[in-house]
Amino acid sequence: MAWGGEPGLEVRPGVVVFAEDPAHQDLARWAVARFERAGIEPPAVAIHFHADASGCGGHLGYAEDGRVDVCTVLANEMARRNLLHEMGHIWIDQNVSREERERFLELRGLLSWNASSADWSERGYEQGAEIMAWGLGTRILTAQIPNNDPAQLAAAFEILTGVDVPIGVLKRDSCSFPDGPDTSRRLSRIRRSASGPAGFRAASPGSRRPGIRTACRSSGRSGGAAARRCGGSSRTRTRARSCGCARSVR
Repeated sequence: MAWGGEPGLEVRPGVVVFAEDPAHQDLARWAVARFERAGIEPPAVAIHFHADASGCGGHLGYAEDGRVDVCTVLANEMARRNLLHEMGHIWIDQNVSREERERFLELRGLLSWNASSADWSERGYEQGAEIMAWGLGTRILTAQIPNNDPAQLAAAFEILTGVDVPIGVLKRDSCSFPDGPDTSRRLSRIRRSASGPAGFRAASPGSRRPGIRTACRSSGRSGGAAARRCGGSSRTRTRARSCGCARSVR
């Protein structure tokens, strides 16, 4: 298959990777398998790999309109997390309804889905992608957002996807914090707190709600706001270098 005349390798129906390096092709296959492992249909996406950040607007990753760009030479843990983060953006665009976004914002205590005026870590759209990368990935790297306790992340993952975090994740994360409260018990409390008018109920393992495809509306790029879409502000530029980006929407 091709994208703008550029040949690509279809690693799964609807998922095309543009990379000459076999390690990058394998990385794309790994990411697809992580969605499938969780019982989630991977997004329809074109994945482009670049050797430097110029292909990602100066960042390590970028996602927009069914296309993901990942700027890395190595196929390491950071690259895995970044790819899942950017694919998470596309999956959210294609599957998460407005009502589900509002429930997610309420659970996470956020005011903005993806307004350019909000810091990167305080945008629901970015937290959603980061939580998907955590839930689908290896969890070697900590989710780069506030309130990143495993139980908090798992509850938010379920609201977004309609499925539980893959089996074994909570047990392993709970063991990582032996002096803390039991993660599963904390997750149960968070689930109960998420119940109410929205009627959130955690799905059983492997289950999936009917997909709802809703494309995000872009507010466009303008001056410093667009330059700060990853990292939120000049004060958080260090974080911007280690996170993925997506065009801001209100």
